[in-house]
Amino acid sequence: MEYIQELYKLAQNYWILTLLVGLFSTFIESFLPVLPLVAIVTANAAIFGLFGGLLLSWIGSGLGTISVFLIISKFNDNKLFDKLRNEKTEKVVSWTEKKGFKLLFIAYACPFMPGCLVTVASAFCKRKLNHFIPAMLAGKFVMFLVVSYIGSDIIGFIKNPVKILVFSVLVALSWKIGSKINKNIEEHEDI
Repeated sequence: MEYIQELYKLAQNYWILTLLVGLFSTFIESFLPVLPLVAIVTANAAIFGLFGGLLLSWIGSGLGTISVFLIISKFNDNKLFDKLRNEKTEKVVSWTEKKGFKLLFIAYACPFMPGCLVTVASAFCKRKLNHFIPAMLAGKFVMFLVVSYIGSDIIGFIKNPVKILVFSVLVALSWKIGSKINKNIEEHEDI
């Protein structure tokens, strides 16, 4: 606990640098999905508060996801991206072409869905940017709101069993939705 307080003091002393690191880390996660997005959003909320952390994470991740979408859309037919076209990606591309806003919203709102895969699939199926952005931003907003709520008051969250119960239900629901979407993607190939 003492270590966390020292990090918090350090972040307050170098506020602008911390702000840039928080923004850049959510931005770069769009390019490197191995980075723990939920942990980054939680850290931003712990440092900047519920709304500051939410807004910072949402802007950074939104800009990063749009950048990935635009890059893949621009070079969609390039041989460089042929490595990204595998069986799983093609299933998602085919399924994404048939679904609209609802699919993208749910995929980005659910922390158990690979957002990078959905972004790549949306770019591969040549989804229009003006259809992609609202669904992606709305979904990410919902996910980041839940994560930021927890991150902004971690100690209060841990001490309150009702908050833990609500969070557990949200996680279970999110996992159920994510697994149902994955199942629908896998069944889509058989149709």
